[in-house]
Parts: sequence; C-alpha cells; structure tokens
Amino acid sequence: MKPLHSIPSPSRRALGMAPLLAAALLSAGCAGLNLGGAASAPAAPASGGSITSHASPALQAQRAALADALDSAGVSVLVMPDGQLQLNVPSDFSFGSDRSEIRAEGRPVLDKVAASLQKPEFVAMQVRVVGHTDSQGGQAHNDALSLARASSVRRHLESRGVAAARLQAIGMGEREPLAPNDKDYGRALNRRIEIYLQAPGAAP
Repeated sequence: MKPLHSIPSPSRRALGMAPLLAAALLSAGCAGLNLGGAASAPAAPASGGSITSHASPALQAQRAALADALDSAGVSVLVMPDGQLQLNVPSDFSFGSDRSEIRAEGRPVLDKVAASLQKPEFVAMQVRVVGHTDSQGGQAHNDALSLARASSVRRHLESRGVAAARLQAIGMGEREPLAPNDKDYGRALNRRIEIYLQAPGAAP
C-alpha cells in the first residue's frame, strides 16, 4: 500500500488556523466531502471564528484561557455547538509522513496542551483525542494510522500528568475531511489531531 502523500509543512500558526480556513472553503462551496458516509464534524464558525453565539460566559472564559495558553504553539481553540471545546493540533507538524511517532518538535506543543488540561478549570473534563487523515493510502490504512496517531498523543498527554481515566483515543481515518482531498492544501488541512474537552456527565 502506497504511503500517504506528504507536502512541506506550513508554519505551525498557519496550520493552527486550519479550522477557520476550512470554514471559508466550506462557505465558498469548495468543501463538505464525506467519504465514509459518517456525519461530518461540525464546521468552524465563519464569523471571526472561535466563539459560538450560544456559548455561556463560563465556556467563553474557558476557551479564552486555553487560546491564550496555546496560541503560541499554533493550536486553535473553538467552542463547538454541543458545548465541547475543540483544540486543533497541526498533525503535519507533529508527525512524519505515514508515521505515528510524535516528532521531537511536536512534543513541546503537546506539553503545553497537557499543562493546560491540568489547570483547575479543566481538570475535571474528559478528553477525547481524535485522529484524522487525508484520503491517500486507502481507508483501512488511514483508519489504523489515525488511531495510532491519536493513541500516541493520548500516551504523551498521560506521560505529562494527565490522568489516564480522562483520556480516550479515536481514529476517524479519512471520513471527516475539512476540505477536498484533490489538492495538496486540502489534504494538509485534513491531516490533523483534534482534542475535545467535555464537561463531566455531558453526552459525547
């Protein structure tokens, strides 16, 4: 099976803006593919980008705190329609092509995420690490690769002090693209790790 397509990594900050850029593509009618038949992940808000209109003041404050802590690492933070907080980690920066081992330069980014997850306002939240790929390499291969990458991130967060009971790793493969897979730029957006923070007792 051929390895996944790889392109030169853009800057961390540019990749951290992936959800917002993908929203622009969606609004222009250039995205919205759903290769596996599963429901697509909620798109990032197109207006300004990071706080949904329904978010409570407490949730807005949590998002702002995470965004301040993680902006320098190139990690964007969104409030999702169901009230979860989404952290988008640039996968091209964290992993080599077709590899699940975290690159040395990606570890400080995840260290900052781990430190934030252990702050008092987040320590009770459940954490889902979701891996995504582009469509290169075949669905079965991409399912396995996305899960392996999510599992690597989960293990790294645990090694930095995040309680194992809080952590879950999920691989979505190529099923939830943010952008078309027929262009290099779209494939770069689709190769990503998303981390979702969920309040105790809330439905996933």
